Amino acid sequence: MKKVVMLALMAALVAGTAQAAKVWDDMSWWGNTGATPEPYKCDVHPGYWWWPTVPASNADDGELWGNRGIVYSMWTPPAPAAEVVPPPAAPEPAPVRTAILMNNVLFDFDSNVLKAEGKAEINRLVEAMKQYPGDTVVVLGHCCNIGTDAYNMGLGQRRADAVKNYMVQQGIDAGRIQSVSKGESEPLNDNSTPALRASNRRAEFQITVVN
Repeated sequence: MKKVVMLALMAALVAGTAQAAKVWDDMSWWGNTGATPEPYKCDVHPGYWWWPTVPASNADDGELWGNRGIVYSMWTPPAPAAEVVPPPAAPEPAPVRTAILMNNVLFDFDSNVLKAEGKAEINRLVEAMKQYPGDTVVVLGHCCNIGTDAYNMGLGQRRADAVKNYMVQQGIDAGRIQSVSKGESEPLNDNSTPALRASNRRAEFQITVVN
């Protein structure tokens, strides 16, 4: 009776083993799941041993742990991932320049003579235009309302020309400077008081910046 039971038990074990066996048609995963350590070359037989201890494959690692230690399976280490070279960084855009802020150059009544404070203001523009040789400027000559329109138009031109001539003397090419008279047509303030009229006897600057 014991022999029969033993034979039945052995048969059950064999049947269970046969049922658990699994045949893999595609062994390309073997050694390439990311589990470590990687397979190593067998010193006796052609092929590799693989006895990983750290899984890194599918969720249950059934295929990995059910076949650990396979030998005679030829294995080609996966090619290292190609180094991803980031594209070169785009060059920083050139900062957008803005024209310097200029104060109006003021003139005495019926005069186109530059005063010291006016020259100091123009010198700021001269230095900026030397630093940026592509910049240009339009000098606008203005007048108060004393005198005829025709006279003030001429006086405004003389004032604009005085500024241009001074800039040329300081080394700025005349082709970069345009002088235009506005006469009394564009007052900064109304001409109701002497102080307000004085503020209208001026030269203004329209600067074109080239980046």
